[in-house]
Amino acid sequence: MNKNQEYVNKSNILFRQYLNDTREIVQDTIFHSRINKVVRQNITSKRNIFEQEAHSYYFSCFQNERTFFKDNPVSYMRNKNSNNILKRLIKGKYLPDISLDLHGFTQYQAQKKLGQLITICQKEKIFCAHIIHGYGKNILKQQIPFWLSQHPDIVAFHQAPKIFGSDAAIIVIIEIYN
Repeated sequence: MNKNQEYVNKSNILFRQYLNDTREIVQDTIFHSRINKVVRQNITSKRNIFEQEAHSYYFSCFQNERTFFKDNPVSYMRNKNSNNILKRLIKGKYLPDISLDLHGFTQYQAQKKLGQLITICQKEKIFCAHIIHGYGKNILKQQIPFWLSQHPDIVAFHQAPKIFGSDAAIIVIIEIYN
């Protein structure tokens, strides 16, 4: 037998002798479950996910329609009545209140994030948003204007001014409902 094992055995014996007259503590505290709070959060988050997916429903991936935006800079207006809004957007009169950076996202993830952005903007009454798509392989740069032009709540968008990222970003005007 090893000296260390003798020491461990003796210390165990001493410990047990020292605690000989003690008894086990009975758990008498009450634990409140958080089930109700978690369920409420899940219901609201499911509702938000449904709204965000409803917004991303408008974004389709038809490849033959991409010739719609061959011009550079990218600009779009939904109605001819919103021509004044587009002119002010081109001149840089609108400052975005919220920004979305899509660097490194896949097309599917970018669609979901755009849906979330539109949902947040409508809930928070934010009408001007800044979307950064970056350069990369120009996949998102080509797709995002096409997706935004399909959404009925997008009033206008244009390539961002130089201070907001120039041709690597888009400034969007979103229709707000009361």
